[in-house]
Amino acid sequence: MGIFDLFKKDKESIDCNTIKDSTDLYPQNSISVVMVQTDSGKPATGWVDLAYVDYKYKKCCPFNLQFNIEISDNQVESDELDFGTIEDYFINELKKGCITHPVARVATDFGFIMDMYVDNAEFASQKLAEMYEDPNKLVEFGCGFNNDPKWKEYNRITKLTK
Repeated sequence: MGIFDLFKKDKESIDCNTIKDSTDLYPQNSISVVMVQTDSGKPATGWVDLAYVDYKYKKCCPFNLQFNIEISDNQVESDELDFGTIEDYFINELKKGCITHPVARVATDFGFIMDMYVDNAEFASQKLAEMYEDPNKLVEFGCGFNNDPKWKEYNRITKLTK
């Protein structure tokens, strides 16, 4: 066993249960604003949280969720509903049963796409199904799961900041 094997073994031995009570669970945000074009060519903005670039507990939250949030013209005109309120709606519900790391949001022609990582796909799936079926849900949405323990989707998104 060489010295590099010791570092590799230590890195892989993170106990994901112990981080739930750690002050390192959620890094201090480092938001980078990005400018993009929507599919129709309109300019749009978004953000990426660069605090997760070197996040040491990525393997503990291996499931990428990508939300497609649809916002109607009536909702856009409402002063009570903004992107932050919608983000909080999903994040707060998911945090009831799993670690939830929102990592990016980008505007689209019909609303926005939001990416996050969670540790408990079963809870997240059940919670999102409940939210989807709720006739009084805040917004229309679609969601896809991806098993992404190396956070490849996040790495792809961070390239928008360059």
